[in-house]
Amino acid sequence: MNYQLHPAYPYCQNLIDNIEGYFQNAKKILHAERNEIRLVKFANKDYVVKSFRIPHIINRFTYRYLRASKAKRSYYHSLKLGVEICPQPIAYIEQFQKKLLARSYFIARYFNYDFTIRSVLNNATFENRNKILEQFAIFTYHLHQRGILHHDYSAGNILIKQQDADYDFRIIDVNRMQFKSLTLQDRLNNFAWLMVEESTLEIILDHYAKLINKPAKEILLKVTGYQEQIEQRRAIKNKLRGK
Repeated sequence: MNYQLHPAYPYCQNLIDNIEGYFQNAKKILHAERNEIRLVKFANKDYVVKSFRIPHIINRFTYRYLRASKAKRSYYHSLKLGVEICPQPIAYIEQFQKKLLARSYFIARYFNYDFTIRSVLNNATFENRNKILEQFAIFTYHLHQRGILHHDYSAGNILIKQQDADYDFRIIDVNRMQFKSLTLQDRLNNFAWLMVEESTLEIILDHYAKLINKPAKEILLKVTGYQEQIEQRRAIKNKLRGK
């Protein structure tokens, strides 16, 4: 087993040493698809544990010798982002079979959010909707200004907690990230992954366009074009998979 535990959380060593037991006994499942996420209670605190599925044989070799695993990337990306952008990372764990990566885990503190951006995007009557979308545009702008590009900037990966009259945003599922100087295409492609109706996208991009000093209509046209490209790629993949 290989792992890294955040130095500020030495008392979580027992959680690391017995991660499979804690994960299997956790009653609250937050997500259960390719990878499974559960809420684990340990030392009277709540932690999110993400269990990555065992990769296929090529990636088992790749993640052992050539590239950091998804769990390891999640941990180090979270450290680089900081707790004002994503939940506090605690540890990553890698388990091996025959010297190849098998199961891996990423552990973070639970961020007690109120809703995801999906709830706001999909409900035109959501309370304070325009204000939330404006603050979301500002949050995204600050990410982009810092050279942060989340390659899975989808609606379910953006958490929101109301703080008095304002809103705090956090991003999750951060194993697919880039840190670089962003082009305009990089920035606008990020919004395309939200896959929302054009009327909602227009509200967000109107605020964002002002921040980057670009015409709002031009920005909207580019993003909707990127959305069409994403949909076309998905359709081709689904066709190849027989869906």
